[in-house]
Amino acid sequence: MKDHTTGGQGASDSATRTDCSEALLRVYEYLDGELGPDECAKIQAHLDECGPCLKEYDLDTTLKSLIKRSCECEQAPEALRLTIMSRISMTVIQVDRG
Repeated sequence: MKDHTTGGQGASDSATRTDCSEALLRVYEYLDGELGPDECAKIQAHLDECGPCLKEYDLDTTLKSLIKRSCECEQAPEALRLTIMSRISMTVIQVDRG
């Protein structure tokens, strides 16, 4: 995918534009509502103007919906849930020390 910025705006707007690599890197954060309003607006503006990124976003949205629909009846075993939570805690502790 090409690295380009949204729209045909002048160079003075370069700080507010989002390139394809950033938009695609953050698309799951955008889908999950994990971005602040400014970042969300930048990604939305890019998707509004970039056909290839919008197609990727649509694919990611469809995939996420399919996984949710397919897995909503199943719950992870308690042992797996505890292992995952333990590893997340260990990672947080290692990051804080490093």
